[in-house]
Amino acid sequence: MRVKSIVTALFGLTLANAKLIMLIRHGEKIDDEHTDLSPQGQARADCLNEVFGSNGYLTTPQKIYAQRPTEQRKSTRPKDTVTPLANSLGLQVDLSFTSGKYKDLAKTIYSSPEEVILVCWGNDRIPNIANELGIDSAPEWKGKVFDDVWILTDNMTPYTNSNIQPYRIFYGDKGLDMYVVKEYIDQCISNRLATNVVNKNDNASIIQEPNNSGSEMIKINAMAVAAVLSTFLYLLF
Repeated sequence: MRVKSIVTALFGLTLANAKLIMLIRHGEKIDDEHTDLSPQGQARADCLNEVFGSNGYLTTPQKIYAQRPTEQRKSTRPKDTVTPLANSLGLQVDLSFTSGKYKDLAKTIYSSPEEVILVCWGNDRIPNIANELGIDSAPEWKGKVFDDVWILTDNMTPYTNSNIQPYRIFYGDKGLDMYVVKEYIDQCISNRLATNVVNKNDNASIIQEPNNSGSEMIKINAMAVAAVLSTFLYLLF
């Protein structure tokens, strides 16, 4: 027990400037052949302000990391997911680490001067990141889950703007525990998708109108030519 207390104390000193770390998965994809977000994934990215923005129900990050694309793993989805949020907060997305460099990521987080950090990664490596931050019992991140937020902290209360109730808790051995909550942005995503459909239909109508006008002009011109020709023939004979 004494050894564990010493380790915890040392970890607390190391992590003194990183009070809260939030791990999320990138937004939805079209399929494995595409490297970008699907319309649903883009809508999720646009709605993250409701979670992490200045008026969001979770605290606003001071630093944002996203998985860097490589030749082997070309997906830009982690970066694309947090870019709208980063832009709104005036932050740059840090792409220093590739998928498998989670140990280096954890070391950097340990020494980070920022108090609140958001990390967006592929679901297969998020448990590894949590492991490196002291959550040995971190579960597998299921393939169909896109709306979880893993919050690692020694005290979640100061970092939420409302009464958040985690639906799972995992206790760590290095001073941090992990609380799993939902993003709660399903309605925002639905609204975004509906708006996009309306805008798409409006744009299609605008594009179609000149074609209709062109057809009408052709008909009018043809009638005018026919009238002139008829008058000419009448005068001729």
